[in-house]
Amino acid sequence: MEQIDSSSLKSVLHSKRANIYYLEHCRLLVKGGRVEYVTDSGKRSLYWNIPIANTTSILLGTGTSITQAAMRELARAGVLVGFCGGGGTPLFTAGSAAQKGPTKE
Repeated sequence: MEQIDSSSLKSVLHSKRANIYYLEHCRLLVKGGRVEYVTDSGKRSLYWNIPIANTTSILLGTGTSITQAAMRELARAGVLVGFCGGGGTPLFTAGSAAQKGPTKE
């Protein structure tokens, strides 16, 4: 299977993006060039794809972990990542230098 580079994804305006995810008790990782979350179901693990080009934000609840590779891909796609639960709601985001708008000179 051919891997898709996230920099080749077409940008979707945040106002046109449809998906907001709240995830808990799972792991976010990159598998086969895609950002996926893994849940445990008995003796097997279930993998679910997250369509990052059409995602506005992901809220990570309790019991959730994320790899650096997954965070890097989400940042390249301009997805807001928030950590919530546990008595407070710190909000973190990341952006890529390639997605910055024009600068005034």
